[in-house]
Amino acid sequence: MNHFTLTAILVSKDAIRFTPAGIPVMHCQLEHSGQASEVGVARKILMSVEAIAIGPIQKDLEQMDLGAEAVFEGFLAPKTLRNQRLVFHINHIQLKN
Repeated sequence: MNHFTLTAILVSKDAIRFTPAGIPVMHCQLEHSGQASEVGVARKILMSVEAIAIGPIQKDLEQMDLGAEAVFEGFLAPKTLRNQRLVFHINHIQLKN
């Protein structure tokens, strides 16, 4: 199963574009910082993730302020058939208080 959950801060978002079928799409950049345990040792994590919101979830992303923290859920997939760089496809957003 390809399911990815990430607590992150929204650091940038692009303008809305539409697919040829008229589906709204918004690209964004998320930043995560925290710790993970690896072989019993705490490891500091600081990363930037390229993400995309397609369809109705795009409205939730559009309404978010830059700098807002949220829990993002979705899946990872190659950017294109030719470009195998992974992109996080968001399908649920839960704002953190």
